[in-house]
Amino acid sequence: MKTVLVVEDEAIALEDLRDSLLDIDPALEIIGVQTAMDAIELIGNRKTDNPKHIDGVFLDIELPGMNGIQMIERIGEPLPPIVLVTAHAMMALDAIGSGVIGCLLKPVDQQKLLKAYKKMKAIADAPPKQIAPGDEFAHGSESRVLLRDRNGIHMVNVLDFSLLTEEHGSTRIFFGPHSVVVPHALSTMETGLDREHFFRVNATAIINLNRVTHYTTSPTGLFVAGLPDGSSAEFSPERSRIFQSRFEL
Repeated sequence: MKTVLVVEDEAIALEDLRDSLLDIDPALEIIGVQTAMDAIELIGNRKTDNPKHIDGVFLDIELPGMNGIQMIERIGEPLPPIVLVTAHAMMALDAIGSGVIGCLLKPVDQQKLLKAYKKMKAIADAPPKQIAPGDEFAHGSESRVLLRDRNGIHMVNVLDFSLLTEEHGSTRIFFGPHSVVVPHALSTMETGLDREHFFRVNATAIINLNRVTHYTTSPTGLFVAGLPDGSSAEFSPERSRIFQSRFEL
């Protein structure tokens, strides 16, 4: 990883984060901008052969004009790995799964910043993923599968799966307004899904983080993911802790 973009509207906070990153990696090139529109232009250049391509982004959520979450939605895929920087952890939940790999709370702790940077670097420096032959549900931007139900055959992009649930030893896959049962256990399905996008929330359900419409918490403090069809999936206590740790919430 060579170049990181820091998006922060407060000049002092931007310089503080820049200095903290340089303490971690003095060779890192850091580009700082204070608006979402400037960031969009720079990240867009990453999709070309521009030598100033962006390898990772530290993104403040509360920006003037267009906030960080709106910025992510505006850019679309492909995105570099993004770490959110915010004073409000719950605001970050709406962006998780959209290229977001973590969240840092202000004021930023140096050890947590180091952890986030190492994760970002590992993703940015990793070679392209190879899909193993016969792994029909392995994730890929062009990966499609054929799913059959009584209405016919659906050709579905794996990233269009919104929810997978255990059903009598098989798995029901939800996508758009449809759902189809496939003869594979949920645990088997999980091994073929990209964990950057899919997350097991409890013993019987896996969600696509990109398809979650919103997050809430239950009366007992567990995360609850809202899904496009109006349903929801509640995290188990253990998976809720893992989710919180993974995204530094």
